[in-house]
Amino acid sequence: MDVAAPMEVVATAGHVDHGKSALLKRLTGMEPDRWDEERRRGLTIDLGYVWTDLEVTGDETVTVAFVDVPGHDGYLTNMLSGVGVVDQVLFVVAADDGWSAQSEEHLEILDLLGRRGVVAAVTKAELAGPERTAEVVDDVGRRFAGTSLEDSPVLAVDSLSGQGIDELRAALANRLSGWHGGAVRDAATRLWIDRSFTVTGAGTIVTGLLTAGHLAVGDEVIVAPHGRPARVRGLQSLGCSVASVAGVSRVAVNLAGLDHTQVERGNVLLTPDSASLSSRVPGLATSAIDVQLRALPRSPIGRRGAWHLHVGTATTTVEMHPLLGDIEPGSHGHARLVLADPLAIRLGDRFVLRDAGRRRTVGGGVVLDPAPVQRPRGAERRLTHALVLDELAAAGDLPTTIVALVDAHGGRRSHEELASLLGGVAVLDTALAEIAELTAIAGQVVRREQIAPWTDAIVAAAVEAPAEHAVQRAALVAAAADRGCPRELAPALIDNLVAERKLASYGGRLVHQDHEPTYLEAREVRRTGLLAALEADPLQPPDPAEATARADIPSFEVQELLDEGVVVSCEALLFTRSAIEGAAAQLRDGPGRDGRSFTAAEARDTWNTTRRAAMPLLEHLRTTGVTSFDGTHHRVIDP
Repeated sequence: MDVAAPMEVVATAGHVDHGKSALLKRLTGMEPDRWDEERRRGLTIDLGYVWTDLEVTGDETVTVAFVDVPGHDGYLTNMLSGVGVVDQVLFVVAADDGWSAQSEEHLEILDLLGRRGVVAAVTKAELAGPERTAEVVDDVGRRFAGTSLEDSPVLAVDSLSGQGIDELRAALANRLSGWHGGAVRDAATRLWIDRSFTVTGAGTIVTGLLTAGHLAVGDEVIVAPHGRPARVRGLQSLGCSVASVAGVSRVAVNLAGLDHTQVERGNVLLTPDSASLSSRVPGLATSAIDVQLRALPRSPIGRRGAWHLHVGTATTTVEMHPLLGDIEPGSHGHARLVLADPLAIRLGDRFVLRDAGRRRTVGGGVVLDPAPVQRPRGAERRLTHALVLDELAAAGDLPTTIVALVDAHGGRRSHEELASLLGGVAVLDTALAEIAELTAIAGQVVRREQIAPWTDAIVAAAVEAPAEHAVQRAALVAAAADRGCPRELAPALIDNLVAERKLASYGGRLVHQDHEPTYLEAREVRRTGLLAALEADPLQPPDPAEATARADIPSFEVQELLDEGVVVSCEALLFTRSAIEGAAAQLRDGPGRDGRSFTAAEARDTWNTTRRAAMPLLEHLRTTGVTSFDGTHHRVIDP
């Protein structure tokens, strides 16, 4: 099988019965209406798919896949599923009818989505006549002014006679050649699903637009937002079986391990490297989004109302929570949208908002944060959050976007979450290396200026501690927490201070760098005191609590001596290493010489100690391989 060739994808738009399907049939030789009912009624109901090659130069062509959308307002949801994922549009207006109701709503929708107009075709030119056609061509150009389609050439064509079709082909080829919809092969893989069905002998088939990344036969995939796993059994692109395909492409995917009833329009196909299975991480499932919202001139957008959100090929109802009051007609504002159904929404996705009761488009916008913090309460907090969202909306590059995303969460955000938002760990880490304001620590990305008071609090607590003693880590964590540092970050901040030699670590406790000489001198005094207490009667040591109290040495410093092997713990008793070695030598030269066996009582008498000390000593010598024990007698093992 081959690798799918690059293609351009273009959606149609325009009023019902203005000739969109007929024009595509003339351009491609293929019938875009898939249903018998559509052909019988002469009315596009659902999305149609056709394609063709357009000549750019004598030896260069561009492959164009068209997504034909319904023009009837009764099927506007289907239309939105088509233009919701396609960046480029062929706008169609009939010369005899001229600009109509759905022409206007389709233009509003395309402008809200920021779609690029490739060409506008004024159809039925021969039927309307040259004068009327010229009027409509001029009118379409005027109506496009100030919208995302304003640079679209407007051409007069007739699908029946073929008038202007060659010019339309040339314009399409010229406009599409060398221009791509923004997706790149290395971006996180995402395919918006618009159809799901079953084929006998093949199983579940889904179709859609691969907007970014790539798919290959054998790939493990995830269907979002439910997180259902599947495997790519086969791929088709433009009717041909292929081994792999890269975005942007129309694709049919044969899925193994999934019934067609478990996937529907509005779901998204992801690869494991482009989505986390954690519900906390965006990309797989999102239930609330912060958005920049633009209201059309006809009505305000506020909390009251029944709102439908259309994004990608999906639709759901939403609760509207404007951040700073209702968004007035013709203006912009920020809002929190709470989704009735979770969707696989990403940073930068564009959407359309419709009034469900009045069945009309009222606005749209862009997703600024698909994993926002808890909705801010109080006027001051809402205003602060709105200012951060302003920065996010205005961000013109990746570093600025990352800083704004971190600020949107109060100056600290999960590294995993940011990586998911931006398309991968490599993308995030490369950008962070160039952002002076941020640092990654303990799985979080944090503003450096926010860290400063926390590290200052840690250092101050270490300075205030007695110079002769090390500070418990918990005390330094508490000092940072008192200044607002999340407790999960404080240990990493302490480790950084150790790495920077501002703090020194001894046995898990911390010492300020200026205290270190004093501490080490005091520690040596304590160590010497403990060793002296243990060596006063080496094989009959004092109780450990008594010995450590006499030396005023903390348990962690005793543990350091144990770790260094200077002191040995035999059950509850402490012995010096030299005492252990001396005890072994006494056995080797006494009751155990020449391989003879001996009893515990003989060992005890040789050591001139008590059973309390002798039994732990014997057990230690056995476990370390100095002696053996058969259940009754001990023997010294030759070294």
